[in-house]
Order: sequence, then structure tokens, then C-alpha cells
Amino acid sequence: MQKEGVHMIASLIYWVVVVGLIVWGVWMAILSAYWASQKQNGNIFFIAIMNTLGALAGLLVWWVFNNQDWQYYWLSSTVKTTNLLGIVLICYVVLIVIEFIQGRGIKPETAK
Repeated sequence: MQKEGVHMIASLIYWVVVVGLIVWGVWMAILSAYWASQKQNGNIFFIAIMNTLGALAGLLVWWVFNNQDWQYYWLSSTVKTTNLLGIVLICYVVLIVIEFIQGRGIKPETAK
């Protein structure tokens, strides 16, 4: 017989990761827009690297929670997932591509 608390913890982990990635992504998009307006491209490039690490962690969670065998192996229970985490990860990829493009260094103008 499965304990209810174990199921609750698995569900809590899943939703904390989903909400955490959403909040982090929105915050990083706001900071990227601010730094783009200030022409601080190095900061944007650093944020793109941080978002890449966050997306990889989110991908790992997505992989575990969308595979019933892995979910049961790691959490001793299964949780019904939604497509929200996949959508968030797609948004992360778009944000990272934009940040890498924007974060490239500005080439100095040549003297005339």
C-alpha cells in the first residue's frame, strides 16, 4: 500500500520546479531587457548561460516525470504531469537564443 505523503512530495517537487522555472524565466527576461537597454551585453550573455543551466535542470525533471518507470524509481510514486513544463522549456530555449544573440559583444567602431 502506497503512503499518501510520498505521492504528495512527488507532486510538490514537480509543481515547485514548474513554478520556479516560470518565475526565474520571467525575472531573467526582465533583467535581460533592462540590460539590453543599458547596453550591458556581457551581463546578458552571463544570464543566457545561467538560463541554459536552468533549462538543463528542467529538462532532467521533465524526463524523470514523463517516464512512469523513472518517476517510480526516483520518487516511489507517480504523478500526473501536464504539458506546462514542456512549454516552459520551449520558452527557455527561445529566451536563451535571444540572449545569446543580444549578448554578443559590441564591436568597437573604427576611427575615421
